[in-house]
Amino acid sequence: MENWREVFIGKIPKAVYQMQLINGEKQGLIIELSSADVCVMIKFGIVQAVRMIDEGIVQRGLYADSEIKRYKEDGFSNVIYEVQQGEFAKQINQVSGGYGKALNLKHYVVITQNYNVDIVTEWEPTVEVLQK
Repeated sequence: MENWREVFIGKIPKAVYQMQLINGEKQGLIIELSSADVCVMIKFGIVQAVRMIDEGIVQRGLYADSEIKRYKEDGFSNVIYEVQQGEFAKQINQVSGGYGKALNLKHYVVITQNYNVDIVTEWEPTVEVLQK
């Protein structure tokens, strides 16, 4: 059963963020969240998989309804969650022929007002919060 766990609790201020996603071989995946007061950089490094979906079409069927309901009540105020037993990570493990399990891959989801971004990676991201 899919289970979400809040990560970096209290580190990312609650705000309405605009998101910019940067991904490349040199810098890896960087998610930049900007509000009127804060800029948050979530740096994942090189990732195995990333999926970005418009928030308006993604809430039903893609994630466990119980987890969406649990965090939607407070407006997904934590922004980033680690997903255990999630469908996206299962798909990546399946297409990798089990290689993903050997790497002990982690599945994260970043939720903003407009997008849901799923990330499958070996590493825990780093978070930088900069005041504007």
